[in-house]
Amino acid sequence: MNRYYQLFFSLLKMFSAPFLNFLTLFLGIKIYGKENWGEFISISIWIYFFVLIAKWSGQNYLLKEFSKNTSGYLNIFYSNMLERSLFLLPSVVFFFIFPFHVALTSVILLILMFIYNSYEALIVYNQKFQLQFVIEITGIILIFMGFAIFPVFNLTTIFYLLSFSYFIKISILFVTFNHCFKIININFSFKNLINTFPFFLIGFSGWLASKCDIYVVSIFFTKNEIAEYQIMITCFLFLQAFPAYLILPINKHLLRLSNTSINKIKKKLLIIALPAIVIGTISIWVVLNYLVKIQFSFLIYFFGALSTIPIFLYVIDVTQLYRQNKERTIMFSSFLLFFITIIFMLLLIPQFKILGVVVAICITQWLYLFFIFKALDYEK
Repeated sequence: MNRYYQLFFSLLKMFSAPFLNFLTLFLGIKIYGKENWGEFISISIWIYFFVLIAKWSGQNYLLKEFSKNTSGYLNIFYSNMLERSLFLLPSVVFFFIFPFHVALTSVILLILMFIYNSYEALIVYNQKFQLQFVIEITGIILIFMGFAIFPVFNLTTIFYLLSFSYFIKISILFVTFNHCFKIININFSFKNLINTFPFFLIGFSGWLASKCDIYVVSIFFTKNEIAEYQIMITCFLFLQAFPAYLILPINKHLLRLSNTSINKIKKKLLIIALPAIVIGTISIWVVLNYLVKIQFSFLIYFFGALSTIPIFLYVIDVTQLYRQNKERTIMFSSFLLFFITIIFMLLLIPQFKILGVVVAICITQWLYLFFIFKALDYEK
């Protein structure tokens, strides 16, 4: 029963994360306006970029190391966090790009986000999904209260609100995982950073392929268009994540199941795919059109839905490539798709704006499906 209990909160946390992200975007636009919130997004995306770089090896590496030294896993965790903090130093560039107060509050938020995201490995290792869900809800409530207290837009105020939310969440996690504030031995090793570079490349390649659009958009779009695009793509990202949520309960078994069993699962996903995408796209249209009051053309919804289909088709096959120890195939495919996406966006955005971005994403998703299928065929 405890296993299903943990699984329930793991799924709840995964579903709640994109929903809370959408809710924050929605309230930010409603309270402060699309232009102002677009200005916040145009800066925050670079904060997220540095957080990703500083993530470096990711939690998979840490979980592997924790299992080797269960009694000293906190030493490993904090040593790894200290080592990765080195990658936060380039964020000083903010002080040369943005006004001083904006740069200062951005760096403060960046550091707090880095610390909080680092705790994800401890949460997974200790199976504290219920605690994480409660903390996420607490954090979002604090942010919404801040929106109500400060209804007039000020960029540094928004960063302070987010920073305060992360500080409270970190404080709870620190007390939870440092039993009686036990003494922790921290070591710094450049060698660990070098050894974990392959882990970084795998994660970074996937991130580039899936997130490069918002950075291109921030260059070509107005602040108003950035806000509209961000809330639209957030809705479709939730829909695109749906197949991953469906297979989460059996994810660890996919590496051991027979080809016959895997094919049966893939057929069930195909049956679910079309009705899920149709219902999901219609729901997105209703939310954006009537709740958020943003109108997009039919073609944007059509290509948004079309870009979701390949994920239902390849979500299982990606795990099989890991099973065949073909992580490099995934990594190189992701890097290649990143460059292809950039090229299509640069070609289509000047003429088609948001539609051009959605079409570019759709094309690269189908290309990724082709690469995955070819890699599996080659293995066979």
